[in-house]
Amino acid sequence: MTDTGPGGPMAELRERCAPLAFAPLPGFATAPPTGPGWVPLARIADPGDPILDRLLDARRDAPPGPRAVHTLRDLVRELVFATAGSVYLSGTAPAPSPQRYLCRVESGAVTGRVLVVDGAPAADRELAPAFVGTLAPLVGLLGERTRVGSRTLWSYVVDMLHFGMMNVARQLGRERAPAWRRAETLAGHLFEAGLPRRSVPALVRYGATDDQVWGVRGACCLDFTDGVHGMCLTCPVLDAGERARKWAASDLAGRK
Repeated sequence: MTDTGPGGPMAELRERCAPLAFAPLPGFATAPPTGPGWVPLARIADPGDPILDRLLDARRDAPPGPRAVHTLRDLVRELVFATAGSVYLSGTAPAPSPQRYLCRVESGAVTGRVLVVDGAPAADRELAPAFVGTLAPLVGLLGERTRVGSRTLWSYVVDMLHFGMMNVARQLGRERAPAWRRAETLAGHLFEAGLPRRSVPALVRYGATDDQVWGVRGACCLDFTDGVHGMCLTCPVLDAGERARKWAASDLAGRK
């Protein structure tokens, strides 16, 4: 069961993110939840366990790229955002492990996530190998099951870290470029810890002020391959002219 009291784990992060419109945090607890459906990431990433295959089967009609990327996001977005937000706001974050990050899986869908926090938060150098080690078995198995390259999936994780920090900065009315640079610093430690480097996101400037910048992903989510979605503002394969037009039509400029 999660602890959301004022003295519970990660209370400061929860408090600072509470007023934000976009802050996908997991639940935080000091011990693993024991209710129906809760399984550690270690089990989901076990090749002999059917859980990941069931999650992928729920998206069997999607093209391979979106199928892999969306399944990865369903499982780890909250963990990545918690790591990004905590590092950005306090300089440290809980060091995860495959046994201390759990998902509730029901009827082929992920319906809850909990990060067990049972120690002091870690700075980048200690955090990085724990973070990479937590996600590596899942990324590897997901790549095998979907034939989407693990480097592409890792790039999507790096993208989430960058956009997580910059989204927090934007919503708090802070400068965006320093948040992006802080994400680059953390990413550097992740690469040193063994995260495969394929492509990295980039900061793009649309005007002279700090609120006229936004990111471009290093890895495309490939949603446009389904024939329904178009390319988004952050798509790395979007041409510069169309990107500028999408920026002008977006609501990302300004401190909000």
